[in-house]
Amino acid sequence: MMDSRNSSSKAAGYVRVSQERAAKNGYSLGAQEQEVRRFIEYKGWPLVDLYREEGVSGYKKDRPVLARLLEDAKAGRFNVTVFPSIDRAGRSVRDVIEIDQALRAAGVDTVFLREGVDTSTPTGQLFRNIMASLAEFEGRVIYERLSKGKRKKASEGGYTGGWVPYGYRRTDDGAIAVVPAEAAVVERIFRWARDGRSLPAIAKTLRDEKAPTRNGGTWRPSTIQGMLRNRFYTGRVEYDGTVIRARHDAIISDLLFNACQRVGKPA
Repeated sequence: MMDSRNSSSKAAGYVRVSQERAAKNGYSLGAQEQEVRRFIEYKGWPLVDLYREEGVSGYKKDRPVLARLLEDAKAGRFNVTVFPSIDRAGRSVRDVIEIDQALRAAGVDTVFLREGVDTSTPTGQLFRNIMASLAEFEGRVIYERLSKGKRKKASEGGYTGGWVPYGYRRTDDGAIAVVPAEAAVVERIFRWARDGRSLPAIAKTLRDEKAPTRNGGTWRPSTIQGMLRNRFYTGRVEYDGTVIRARHDAIISDLLFNACQRVGKPA
């Protein structure tokens, strides 16, 4: 279904990978980029730009690189966009169609390499919808499989991914370990709160002492309050509305945690 455009066409490529799919399928940005470049070179089209979206799920609406591609399409920088596959454009039928229609409205045709689909023709648009439906179904199956695995791991007190609180770090084998220097700061914060210091006073003391933060930011009352509400520091996690014992070590006791829960709340 590939078309017969001539070498006067100007092409752009778009590649995307989420961390999960990169690890699972090995369909890296490099591999996608090679496919796109090889096809564009074969067609004899000048490559205007290759847009790389890294670590971003196809379910996300807010994709900065894709947004830049669409803006450049409106500006007339190219008239063909090459995707390595339909699921690189999006993980839902509606998103794929909307992206394709936005490109076509800008006078840009779309080619999906893996499926051999070119949406410049009615037949290509039909196949786009069929293949996008299959991509959406596959994505939902993968999501459900991951969700079940995470639910089981969480029910056993295991770490299921996401942000690791200050005071801890993720080890190479995926476990959660205490960072001693940060843990000492955490303990002081909870003790100060228990002893009646206000959130602004605690934050100011840490700033004055130049206590290190995780990413070089500044200590704020809201940061302190979030830490005081985080039961993760007691070696526990919340699962399905129930607080259970986790596999990581506690930094503070339940008694100290409970003593700090009124700090920052209205009297």
